[in-house]
This record gives sequence, C-alpha cells and structure tokens, in this order.
Amino acid sequence: MLQLGGIIVEDLKNAVMAVCIVSAGVCMIENMTAGTRLKSQMKLLLNLTVIIVLLASFTKGGVGFEMPDFTSYDTEYSFEAYNKEICRQTAENISSALYGQITSAGINCTEIETEVNISEDNSIFISKVTISADDFGTAAEIVRNSVGNSTEVVNGMG
Repeated sequence: MLQLGGIIVEDLKNAVMAVCIVSAGVCMIENMTAGTRLKSQMKLLLNLTVIIVLLASFTKGGVGFEMPDFTSYDTEYSFEAYNKEICRQTAENISSALYGQITSAGINCTEIETEVNISEDNSIFISKVTISADDFGTAAEIVRNSVGNSTEVVNGMG
C-alpha cells in the first residue's frame, strides 16, 4: 500500500473523487437556483456539503460522535409533569374563553376556575367549573352550553 505523508493514496483518490462528484452536483444545483431568492442560502448549504465531504474523506472514522446517556432520565416523572402542564394550560385557556363569553353577556364575573383532567385513554375532559358571578344561574347556563351539561358548575360566591 502506497503512503504519502501518512495518507494512503487510495484514501486520497477516494477523497478527490468524492469532492469532484459533490462539486459537479453543486454546479448543477447552483445553475438551477441562479435566478431565485434562494441562491445565497443554497450556495451556503452546498459549500457546507463540500466541507463535510472533505472532512469525512480525511477523517475516515477518526471522529466519533456519541449520544448522551438518557437512561437516568425519569420518563414517568416527565410524563406526569407533561400531563399536569397540559391540564393547567387547558384549564387556563378554557377559563379565559368562558370569562369572555360570560362578560360579553353582560354578567359581572370576578373569577372562573376550571378543573381539567386526563383520562386513562388520554382524553382531556372538563370535570368542574367554579364561577364567581353576580348572576350565577345565567353564567352557569352559558358554561353548560359551552362545555357540556355533564360538567359540574359550582357557585364560587357561596
């Protein structure tokens, strides 16, 4: 095997061949994107491709990449935290929407608290809505029409 300064001639030949092939591809793609707005972005991507091909040809397994170990990551905790955050954000969004509906009906509403749960089949459902409003009956009717009659609506003013 012929070596030239620590580089095997066969590896050098393969590197030159890879650069030639990539350069031909770069020229073709540059000609296709010559009149477009993507010209500069494509030129950057293609130049990066040439650099990667050059580096890959000369490193030939000399550079390694390892994925970090995620085995210590507690997936049960993160799934639980994810579900909690989904419930919190959903409850906040529903409360905001219900508040808008109640106040647009001319009812003075001071607070809406929505309880949202996730069932075993990962369905999100509204289990309870607590309303503090001047006209609880009308506000409760608006809530039931919006979220369904099966949702418990509770008067927060006592």
